[in-house]
Amino acid sequence: MKNKARMLKCLIIFICLVALSVVFFAWQNNGLVITKYEYTNPKLPAAFNNFTIAHVSDLHNKDFHGKLIDKIKQQNPEMIVITGDLIDRRSTNIEIAEKFIQAVVKIAPTYYVSGNHEQLSDVYNTLKRKLQVLNVNVMDNAYEVINKNGSRIGLLGVADPAVQQSEESYLWDNSTSYVEAELKDLLDDIDTSFNILLSHRPELFNLYRDLQADLVFSGHAHGGQIRMPFIGGLAAPNQGLFPKYTAGVYSSGATSMVVSRGLGNSIFPLRVFNRPELVVVTLKKS
Repeated sequence: MKNKARMLKCLIIFICLVALSVVFFAWQNNGLVITKYEYTNPKLPAAFNNFTIAHVSDLHNKDFHGKLIDKIKQQNPEMIVITGDLIDRRSTNIEIAEKFIQAVVKIAPTYYVSGNHEQLSDVYNTLKRKLQVLNVNVMDNAYEVINKNGSRIGLLGVADPAVQQSEESYLWDNSTSYVEAELKDLLDDIDTSFNILLSHRPELFNLYRDLQADLVFSGHAHGGQIRMPFIGGLAAPNQGLFPKYTAGVYSSGATSMVVSRGLGNSIFPLRVFNRPELVVVTLKKS
């Protein structure tokens, strides 16, 4: 009888632990969090003081069933930027991405740059056409001027370097030369003194700094997927173990880079201490 009671007790403990684990991982992977930053720069035109940007990255076809849309609406952004991996090339569902875009373009002007998943997908041209029909500004190797009350800032975007890589090589090659060449071409033609760059890859931060981008929005690292106290993210593509750029704001020289932890998952299906994140940045003129 004692053995049976002990076994029953162990079984109950095991069931409770499994139930708690299911609840924990469901919360970690679906409990949206909003992270807010203020970015200050004296170069910012006065008309753009308090200009709010919502930053979406690495959705990977995840469907939040309207919750993400509601959170974006609540922030009342003046611009929405999407820094790649809207779809997942291994389980692509353009309809989910299209439904999300149909909602966000009604909130604010939306600007998108590709990630490696789009560039390695055989449906990217179809997706891009749908985005353009929905009035999304596709910023792959593009430059646009944002106007407000007679003042202007520049917005640049660089296509993910997987555009010229193979499925096998993209994880090991950050393609600095490709991104550098494309950005130099764009920068040769700009006539705005304050410029924002959209680029999927945060590991190229030193390049963005050397080319003197003012503010960069990036993703790709998924927050390091598993985050540990005092350590941060454990692994990220193109950065390996204990990656340097996984979440938050990084500054060097005159350049600051905002890295989103992202919203969805790809190869590794779970987030740990790394809830899906909507980033909101408010521009401030010092």
